[in-house]
Amino acid sequence: DSPHVTKAYSFMVLRFFMLQSHYRSTLDMTDEALQAAEKGYRRMMEAYATLQGLQHPGKGNPGVLDEEIKDLIDAVYDEINDDFNTPRALARLFELVTKINALKGGQLSFDEVLPPTLELLKETFRSFLFDVFGLKDESESASGDAELMDGLMQLIIQMRKEARERKDFPTSDKIRDALKELSVQLKDGKEGTAWVKE
Repeated sequence: DSPHVTKAYSFMVLRFFMLQSHYRSTLDMTDEALQAAEKGYRRMMEAYATLQGLQHPGKGNPGVLDEEIKDLIDAVYDEINDDFNTPRALARLFELVTKINALKGGQLSFDEVLPPTLELLKETFRSFLFDVFGLKDESESASGDAELMDGLMQLIIQMRKEARERKDFPTSDKIRDALKELSVQLKDGKEGTAWVKE
Protein backbone atom coordinates (compact mmCIF):
# COMPACT_ATOMS: atom_id res chain seq x y z
CA ASP A 1 0.00 0.00 0.00
CA SER A 2 1.20 3.48 -0.83
CA PRO A 3 0.89 6.03 2.01
CA HIS A 4 -0.53 8.51 -0.52
CA VAL A 5 -3.50 6.30 -1.47
CA THR A 6 -6.60 6.24 0.74
CA LYS A 7 -9.22 4.41 -1.34
CA ALA A 8 -9.39 1.17 -3.31
CA TYR A 9 -9.11 1.30 -7.09
CA SER A 10 -10.01 -1.40 -9.59
CA PHE A 11 -7.35 -3.48 -11.31
CA MET A 12 -8.12 -1.85 -14.66
CA VAL A 13 -7.66 1.65 -13.23
CA LEU A 14 -4.30 0.59 -11.76
CA ARG A 15 -3.27 -0.86 -15.11
CA PHE A 16 -4.35 2.34 -16.88
CA PHE A 17 -2.39 4.38 -14.32
CA MET A 18 0.76 2.35 -15.05
CA LEU A 19 0.26 2.71 -18.81
CA GLN A 20 0.32 6.50 -18.37
CA SER A 21 3.98 6.31 -17.29
CA HIS A 22 6.87 4.95 -19.32
CA TYR A 23 8.02 1.59 -18.00
CA ARG A 24 11.48 3.06 -17.28
CA SER A 25 10.11 5.90 -15.14
CA THR A 26 9.27 5.92 -11.41
CA LEU A 27 5.59 5.79 -10.48
CA ASP A 28 4.28 8.30 -7.93
CA MET A 29 1.09 6.64 -6.74
CA THR A 30 -1.22 9.19 -5.12
CA ASP A 31 -5.00 9.48 -4.80
CA GLU A 32 -4.96 12.43 -7.22
CA ALA A 33 -3.00 10.49 -9.85
CA LEU A 34 -5.22 7.42 -9.49
CA GLN A 35 -8.41 9.51 -9.66
CA ALA A 36 -7.11 11.08 -12.88
CA ALA A 37 -6.33 7.59 -14.21
CA GLU A 38 -9.85 6.45 -13.29
CA LYS A 39 -11.36 9.38 -15.23
CA GLY A 40 -9.06 8.72 -18.18
CA TYR A 41 -9.88 5.00 -18.18
CA ARG A 42 -13.63 5.71 -18.11
CA ARG A 43 -13.35 8.34 -20.85
CA MET A 44 -11.43 5.88 -23.04
CA MET A 45 -13.97 3.06 -22.49
CA GLU A 46 -16.90 5.41 -23.17
CA ALA A 47 -15.22 6.57 -26.39
CA TYR A 48 -14.67 2.94 -27.42
CA ALA A 49 -18.37 2.16 -26.84
CA THR A 50 -19.36 5.31 -28.78
CA LEU A 51 -17.01 4.37 -31.63
CA GLN A 52 -18.46 0.86 -31.93
CA GLY A 53 -21.92 2.41 -32.27
CA LEU A 54 -20.91 4.82 -35.06
CA GLN A 55 -22.18 3.80 -38.50
CA HIS A 56 -20.90 5.52 -41.62
CA PRO A 57 -23.93 6.84 -43.52
CA GLY A 58 -22.44 6.82 -47.02
CA LYS A 59 -19.43 7.22 -49.25
CA GLY A 60 -17.65 10.21 -47.72
CA ASN A 61 -14.74 12.12 -49.22
CA PRO A 62 -11.08 11.89 -48.29
CA GLY A 63 -10.79 15.35 -46.72
CA VAL A 64 -8.54 16.88 -44.08
CA LEU A 65 -10.32 14.99 -41.28
CA ASP A 66 -9.74 11.64 -43.00
CA GLU A 67 -6.00 12.42 -43.21
CA GLU A 68 -5.86 13.62 -39.59
CA ILE A 69 -7.43 10.38 -38.34
CA LYS A 70 -5.08 8.21 -40.42
CA ASP A 71 -2.05 10.26 -39.29
CA LEU A 72 -3.06 9.86 -35.63
CA ILE A 73 -3.54 6.10 -36.10
CA ASP A 74 -0.04 5.92 -37.62
CA ALA A 75 1.26 7.98 -34.69
CA VAL A 76 -0.20 5.49 -32.17
CA TYR A 77 1.83 2.71 -33.84
CA ASP A 78 4.94 4.91 -34.06
CA GLU A 79 4.78 5.74 -30.33
CA ILE A 80 4.35 2.12 -29.28
CA ASN A 81 7.22 1.08 -31.56
CA ASP A 82 9.42 3.73 -29.93
CA ASP A 83 10.55 1.73 -26.88
CA PHE A 84 6.94 0.79 -26.02
CA ASN A 85 6.04 4.39 -25.18
CA THR A 86 2.56 3.74 -23.75
CA PRO A 87 1.98 7.28 -22.37
CA ARG A 88 2.57 8.85 -25.80
CA ALA A 89 0.46 6.17 -27.53
CA LEU A 90 -2.37 6.85 -25.04
CA ALA A 91 -2.06 10.59 -25.69
CA ARG A 92 -2.56 9.94 -29.42
CA LEU A 93 -5.58 7.75 -28.67
CA PHE A 94 -7.03 10.57 -26.55
CA GLU A 95 -6.61 12.90 -29.55
CA LEU A 96 -8.71 10.37 -31.48
CA VAL A 97 -11.26 10.29 -28.62
CA THR A 98 -11.88 14.00 -29.27
CA LYS A 99 -12.57 13.24 -32.95
CA ILE A 100 -14.85 10.29 -32.05
CA ASN A 101 -16.94 12.43 -29.70
CA ALA A 102 -17.09 15.26 -32.27
CA LEU A 103 -18.29 12.82 -34.96
CA LYS A 104 -20.98 11.55 -32.60
CA GLY A 105 -21.99 15.07 -31.60
CA GLY A 106 -22.09 16.34 -35.17
CA GLN A 107 -19.28 18.90 -34.77
CA LEU A 108 -17.32 16.85 -37.33
CA SER A 109 -18.95 15.39 -40.43
CA PHE A 110 -18.85 11.81 -41.71
CA ASP A 111 -18.73 13.40 -45.19
CA GLU A 112 -15.02 14.06 -44.57
CA VAL A 113 -14.21 10.48 -43.54
CA LEU A 114 -14.06 7.41 -45.76
CA PRO A 115 -15.83 4.26 -44.49
CA PRO A 116 -12.56 2.22 -44.48
CA THR A 117 -10.96 4.91 -42.27
CA LEU A 118 -13.79 4.56 -39.73
CA GLU A 119 -13.32 0.78 -39.75
CA LEU A 120 -9.55 1.23 -39.31
CA LEU A 121 -10.24 3.52 -36.34
CA LYS A 122 -12.51 0.90 -34.74
CA GLU A 123 -9.93 -1.84 -35.29
CA THR A 124 -7.07 0.30 -33.93
CA PHE A 125 -8.97 1.10 -30.74
CA ARG A 126 -10.01 -2.51 -30.19
CA SER A 127 -6.49 -3.78 -30.86
CA PHE A 128 -4.67 -1.28 -28.62
CA LEU A 129 -7.08 -1.15 -25.70
CA PHE A 130 -7.64 -4.88 -25.35
CA ASP A 131 -4.75 -6.68 -27.06
CA VAL A 132 -1.77 -4.35 -26.58
CA PHE A 133 -2.68 -2.65 -23.28
CA GLY A 134 -4.61 -5.60 -21.84
CA LEU A 135 -7.53 -3.45 -20.66
CA LYS A 136 -11.08 -4.69 -20.18
CA ASP A 137 -14.33 -2.78 -20.00
CA GLU A 138 -15.27 -3.33 -16.36
CA SER A 139 -18.83 -2.09 -16.86
CA GLU A 140 -19.38 -4.88 -19.42
CA SER A 141 -17.88 -7.61 -17.24
CA ALA A 142 -19.85 -6.39 -14.21
CA SER A 143 -23.20 -6.65 -16.02
CA GLY A 144 -22.17 -10.06 -17.42
CA ASP A 145 -21.26 -11.29 -13.92
CA ALA A 146 -24.62 -10.09 -12.56
CA GLU A 147 -26.48 -12.00 -15.31
CA LEU A 148 -24.46 -15.15 -14.61
CA MET A 149 -25.09 -14.88 -10.85
CA ASP A 150 -28.82 -14.40 -11.37
CA GLY A 151 -28.96 -17.34 -13.79
CA LEU A 152 -27.20 -19.63 -11.30
CA MET A 153 -29.46 -18.47 -8.46
CA GLN A 154 -32.60 -19.17 -10.53
CA LEU A 155 -31.29 -22.71 -11.15
CA ILE A 156 -30.62 -23.24 -7.42
CA ILE A 157 -34.07 -21.87 -6.50
CA GLN A 158 -35.66 -24.24 -9.02
CA MET A 159 -33.74 -27.24 -7.58
CA ARG A 160 -34.87 -26.31 -4.05
CA LYS A 161 -38.47 -25.93 -5.24
CA GLU A 162 -38.38 -29.40 -6.84
CA ALA A 163 -36.88 -30.89 -3.65
CA ARG A 164 -39.72 -29.36 -1.59
CA GLU A 165 -42.34 -30.65 -4.04
CA ARG A 166 -40.86 -34.16 -3.56
CA LYS A 167 -41.01 -33.52 0.22
CA ASP A 168 -37.20 -33.89 0.26
CA PHE A 169 -36.84 -31.36 3.09
CA PRO A 170 -33.25 -32.29 4.05
CA THR A 171 -32.04 -31.27 0.55
CA SER A 172 -34.23 -28.13 0.56
CA ASP A 173 -32.83 -27.11 3.97
CA LYS A 174 -29.27 -27.92 2.90
CA ILE A 175 -29.59 -25.57 -0.12
CA ARG A 176 -31.05 -22.80 2.07
CA ASP A 177 -28.37 -23.21 4.78
CA ALA A 178 -25.48 -23.35 2.28
CA LEU A 179 -26.72 -20.12 0.67
CA LYS A 180 -27.07 -18.51 4.12
CA GLU A 181 -23.39 -19.25 4.78
CA LEU A 182 -22.63 -17.31 1.56
CA SER A 183 -24.78 -14.40 2.86
CA VAL A 184 -27.53 -15.15 0.34
CA GLN A 185 -31.05 -15.19 1.75
CA LEU A 186 -34.00 -16.86 0.03
CA LYS A 187 -37.40 -15.20 0.51
CA ASP A 188 -40.47 -17.26 -0.30
CA GLY A 189 -43.55 -15.30 -1.33
CA LYS A 190 -46.75 -15.57 -3.36
CA GLU A 191 -44.86 -14.65 -6.56
CA GLY A 192 -42.27 -17.36 -5.95
CA THR A 193 -38.85 -17.32 -4.33
CA ALA A 194 -36.56 -14.32 -4.52
CA TRP A 195 -32.93 -14.06 -3.42
CA VAL A 196 -31.05 -11.22 -1.79
CA LYS A 197 -27.36 -10.82 -1.01
CA GLU A 198 -27.03 -9.71 2.62
